Amino acid sequence: MVSIRNYFTIVILMVTVFVMFMFAGVSLNLLSDTATNRQMEERAAIYSQDTITADSLNLDTAASSNSGTGRTILHPEQKLQAAILSKDTGDTISQLLTEWCVYHKYLYKIYPAWPDAEEMAGYDIALFGDYNITSVDSERLYAYADLGITMIFTRLPDYKEITLDRNLAAFFGIRAGVMEDVTADGIKIFSDFMLSKERIYRQGDYFGDEDDTKIHVPYYSLRAGYEVYAVGILNHQKELGIEDRELPPLLWRTVTDKSLVFAVNTDIFDGMSMLGVLTGFMARQEECYLYPIVNAQTISLIDYPYFSDENKEAVQKRYSRSSEAVARDILWPNIIQILKNYGGSYSFFAASQLDYLDGVGPKEDYLSFYLREIDKLPGSMGLSLGQVSDAGLQDIIDQNASFYQRYLPEYDFTALYTADFHTEEVQRSLHQDFLKNISLVMSDYRKGDALVRFLDDQVLSVKFNLRGTRHETMDDLQMICVENALGMCNMKMDIGRVIYPEDSFDEWNYLSLKWSKGDTYYKDFSALDMVSIYEMENRVRRFLALDYTYEYDENHIDISLDHFDEEAYFLLFTQSGRIDHVENGTAEKISDTAYLIRATAENVRIHISEELILKKPKNHKTIPSNPENNGAISDNIENNGVIVDNP
Repeated sequence: MVSIRNYFTIVILMVTVFVMFMFAGVSLNLLSDTATNRQMEERAAIYSQDTITADSLNLDTAASSNSGTGRTILHPEQKLQAAILSKDTGDTISQLLTEWCVYHKYLYKIYPAWPDAEEMAGYDIALFGDYNITSVDSERLYAYADLGITMIFTRLPDYKEITLDRNLAAFFGIRAGVMEDVTADGIKIFSDFMLSKERIYRQGDYFGDEDDTKIHVPYYSLRAGYEVYAVGILNHQKELGIEDRELPPLLWRTVTDKSLVFAVNTDIFDGMSMLGVLTGFMARQEECYLYPIVNAQTISLIDYPYFSDENKEAVQKRYSRSSEAVARDILWPNIIQILKNYGGSYSFFAASQLDYLDGVGPKEDYLSFYLREIDKLPGSMGLSLGQVSDAGLQDIIDQNASFYQRYLPEYDFTALYTADFHTEEVQRSLHQDFLKNISLVMSDYRKGDALVRFLDDQVLSVKFNLRGTRHETMDDLQMICVENALGMCNMKMDIGRVIYPEDSFDEWNYLSLKWSKGDTYYKDFSALDMVSIYEMENRVRRFLALDYTYEYDENHIDISLDHFDEEAYFLLFTQSGRIDHVENGTAEKISDTAYLIRATAENVRIHISEELILKKPKNHKTIPSNPENNGAISDNIENNGVIVDNP
């Protein structure tokens, strides 16, 4: 029998528990009503008019009264100048070469027709795009080579043109043609050309499941005096009697007259990958090479969190629970654990629903749960325009506005994922009240797109360049190239597939396993920062606004920064020295030849000591100089995977 004292004790406990649950419910409702996006307050106040744009660097624009967009550059007399030789100024290769110049802050001019040698004399670099080079052009090319400028060819002349003209072949460092079209069984990119270690792509490798490593290339043998950075692999190399240095060259450098000539002998580096190749070439032209980067790696969960309960029958069949329960109970804890293994970057693009025509609609039940959990990480939440229906853009915007303005009236979305809608179409809708605070638009990369640019004065566009559940050969190649060019990688992980699976490959146990393996590919870039999309946005804004010049000698490098805002990042490639210390910054070694430089002020000094100096022997014995034997040692040298054949 329960005493009166115990009875009252039990009643008081029950009331206390009831009040606590009621208070928790009220707190969650208050969170939904008053939650705000704190990222708005932390956004870098940098806009398109503050940045270095293509117009800022275009020598034609700078010479005219129409300065276009962007601001004036720092010390133009100290800038490298690039001549872009491309027949069509509006084609994708011209745009890509211009984009690369913008990232490196190089002055440039596009030539749709061959310029005279006298005009080329003022340039440091010649970037060849879609010119159809023939034997008729040999004399002009040699005239350029006599100027001592660096020449980069994104594609070579036709095989027959090269093999039928000794002068043209010699210009590109080619001794002879071996085969017009050979099938290489794989690809090898030597270490220290990119930021990554040596990459070998061949059937059965670690990079995906597809047999996609075979490529067709013209096969040349090179004359003495070259450096090779990538080759095609032949499975039956030994049976054919082919040495490593005789494999089909894909990327190389030669010396022609007074100039360095870099050649690309394959189309696998098309699109964004070419940015990394151009940067790799420039890093091999001198002992010290410094360039700015974004230093931001992000992972974004697309169509998650998810606030509806659609496709119940299919989801129930696979997971024995509702769609919203799958999203909360299965996906959420697993996603957070995988992101922790990657090292962070808690970025989400929420989907109120995925089928905008089925009449089910979004639910507010778990809105507070996700907001609270994302805030605790801490993470960030943007808006996704993804769908499985065929609704129009305006309909999707209206339905999202209705839902979020009702249940999250104080929350302003500042990041948007365009899904299948074209960026330009979405851009025209950003004036609407619901989207008025959007400052970052993320979308999938299409050939010809710039990886980072401003859509207007305030809105930044950034492209995804990697998928979380796919990492085949070309995916990895694009990743290491973009990391080399910008110190950036934006991975997209599509969660909507789980709610609307098309086959067993869309089930979460398969997708999560594929995704979780991906952190291995980031190991070569562990020195670069894993950040949220909002931090990445700030860094991209600073990167586009930053201007710089630098001078170096054998002892130190002096960097002068303009429009410096809080921090700036650079990659420094040095072939023969090591960094002792940095004034107004830090240095972290990434590879045998590369350092990540973090600048913390407008003027940075990097102190370098030479490593490859022949020191006096301990036994005090020396080898006498013999001028007659100078240059006698000319055997092939293989150093760090780069084959050098000295004449």
